[in-house]
Amino acid sequence: MRTKLIVAGLLTAGLCLASWAGDGIPVGNAVFYPSIEGIYTSTDNLYMVDSSMQGGDVSDEFWIIRPSLGIEIPFNESFIRMDVGYQYKDYNHYNLSDHNSYHFDFKGLFKLSNGAKLTFNNHVIRGVQEVNEFDPGYERVFGDTPFVREDAKIGLELPVNQRNELGFYGLYNQVHFTGGAYQARPFYNYEQSGGGLTWKYATSPTSSWLLDGRYIDSSPNSERQDVLLHTAMQKHYHQYDIVTGWEGNHKDIMSGSIKVGYSKMDFTNNDYSNFHGLIGDATLGFQPAKEFKIDFVASRHPYQSTYNINNYYTATVGQLQLQQEVTHYFFWTAGYRYQENGYPDKTRADVYGPGNIPTTLEFLLTQGELRKDKISRMYGEVGFHFTKQFSVRLNYRHEDRESNIDYHDVYGILRKPYSYTENRFSVQGSLAW
Repeated sequence: MRTKLIVAGLLTAGLCLASWAGDGIPVGNAVFYPSIEGIYTSTDNLYMVDSSMQGGDVSDEFWIIRPSLGIEIPFNESFIRMDVGYQYKDYNHYNLSDHNSYHFDFKGLFKLSNGAKLTFNNHVIRGVQEVNEFDPGYERVFGDTPFVREDAKIGLELPVNQRNELGFYGLYNQVHFTGGAYQARPFYNYEQSGGGLTWKYATSPTSSWLLDGRYIDSSPNSERQDVLLHTAMQKHYHQYDIVTGWEGNHKDIMSGSIKVGYSKMDFTNNDYSNFHGLIGDATLGFQPAKEFKIDFVASRHPYQSTYNINNYYTATVGQLQLQQEVTHYFFWTAGYRYQENGYPDKTRADVYGPGNIPTTLEFLLTQGELRKDKISRMYGEVGFHFTKQFSVRLNYRHEDRESNIDYHDVYGILRKPYSYTENRFSVQGSLAW
């Protein structure tokens, strides 16, 4: 109850101040972007597991308070920007290990006198349930272990002539779980570093053709709790990617990028499958009318895995989203997303090598199966702008994951450890300058 009153009080106070707001609040040469969100969500499947499994179809509700502040300082065709945010999350029934999350983003662009551009972007989060931060391919769906992630990129873009540009960049990404010594984890610690080279050819003032090559070295930093993941931990790998494609916009109707290429993901410390294959990304926005937009997203990438002996899995995604501003006050969004996660190696009972006892009953009864998950998600939103700064949104999401991994246990009950359906309703109020 106290959390609900806090959310209501903060949003009401912010609404009263909205008459002072604009597109950011200028203070000297800086522009400040404060915001606050309050979110109420109800789910009929908290842990996102099937009803045949422990914890399946458990209903619960949670509240989120999310204030943030952005500061941008432009100067001489350059800028720096800092965003800091805090999130408090509380369930009605489930007891979170930690209610607090924080994030810090720092990015900038410096244009030099010779036309070169120096860019940097640093994203740091101290999270709890943000599983997409450490597993962007969506193998894992639920977590409750605090972690810290830092993702940094620094680059230098050099003009060769009027149409050609050459770029160099360095990458660093690390994830470290900070929970207790005996707290189970949804993933393992890892550290990645690398870099790349990009060539761009301007086909028009607003679009470019590009060629990009990059290298990443990734090392797991395993700890004793990782034995509970029931996976082989020798997952150090070298990754080489090369992609080509187009980015920009066309006649104010279409914008985005299309990139396709080839990737090698070579694991050095075990004999399980390596990834050698096609990768790609497409992010396109179409705006046939001022108030109506169509967004299309497609991608295919490999990601490191925690399932059985598999080093990786591939996530192939397609998504279509429609958005419309019906009036100055009323708007809606609707979309559909489909994803397939595929695994290269058949399930083994003895994850830790021949001669070892079966790791789990599930692996014993599903050995020889090649896992594949099919994930579909439908979602919709209606919203209302009370003012330019203050809006309220109502959201609904239905998600269905169907995995081919299932088994009958010793009691003859059919178990589906990776399948589930979830229905989620949310109400969100936001105030942003």
